[in-house]
Parts: sequence; structure tokens; C-alpha cells
Amino acid sequence: MNFTTVINLNLLPLGWVHFIASLAALAVGVLVLLRTKGTSAHKQSGRIYALALLVTSFTALGIYRLGGFFFAHWFAVAAVIATLVGIAAVHFRVPRVGWMHLHLTCMLVSFYILVGGAVNEVFLRVNFLHRLVPNLSSPAIGATHFAVMLFFAGLIAYFNVAILIRSRTPLRTVAE
Repeated sequence: MNFTTVINLNLLPLGWVHFIASLAALAVGVLVLLRTKGTSAHKQSGRIYALALLVTSFTALGIYRLGGFFFAHWFAVAAVIATLVGIAAVHFRVPRVGWMHLHLTCMLVSFYILVGGAVNEVFLRVNFLHRLVPNLSSPAIGATHFAVMLFFAGLIAYFNVAILIRSRTPLRTVAE
């Protein structure tokens, strides 16, 4: 069995740019998620993630499997908006109160959109999965998306609560 019998990567050049940027955004997005927030490594990884996600989203707008603009393109638009709002929130510290909540929620929403697209692509391109689930309206794909949605809703809640707890905890002085 060779690689092409397992996965279909018959892509045009724009598709390859999209695929590589998507993989980079997924990998760096996981690092951003797992690393300590606010550090210089977090900020640098965040910049790389945002750039890779924007490349992924803009290249998605040029891919037409069904011959026209369809739902996947709207997710690309939503990912661009979420990413740009998340970047603006942290860069300009707006809104004055709650910018950190806005930043992390937008960035997690952008990552959710990216992972949701990856779920679709895996079911479309991994041959044995595509044979099991021949179209995207399958209950198996719906259940997978629902699980991903619950996971990201949990992450958004967890990180927002963590920020609230941290902001409400008084700093202790060395003398205490």
C-alpha cells in the first residue's frame, strides 16, 4: 500500500499553499494553546499562527471545488474576521476592560474554524474514511463536528474563567 492509496492529495498549486499553511497553523496553534500565555514565545508563536491562519483563509477563498462560493468560503471569511479582531484586541488593548477575553475568544474561534475545516478535509481526503462517509452531510461528520464544538466551547469557558479568577486574586507581597 502506498501513500496515495491512503490519502488523496491531488491538489493544484493554490491547494498546496492552502494545505501547507493549514498544517502550519494547526501545529503552531496547538503550541500557542499549550504554552504559558503572555510570554515572548507565546507572542511570537501567536504571530506565526495568525499569519498562517490568514494565508489559509485567503487561499481558501480561491479554491472552488463546487464551482462557486459556498459555506466553506464563509467560514474562511469568519476566520479572517475573528483573527483580525483578536489581533486588534491584544495590540490596542480594546475594549479597555475585557480585551483579554475578546482576544482569547476570537483566537479560539479562529482555531475552532481551522479544526472544523480539517475535520471536513480528513473525511474527504483519507480514502477509507471517504468510503465510509461519502458526503459531508453524514451523521458521523456531524457528530465529529459537535464533539469539536463542545471541546472548543469548553476551552473558551476554561480560559475566560481562568482570566477572571486571576484578575480577582489579589497579588501577595513578599512580606506576607
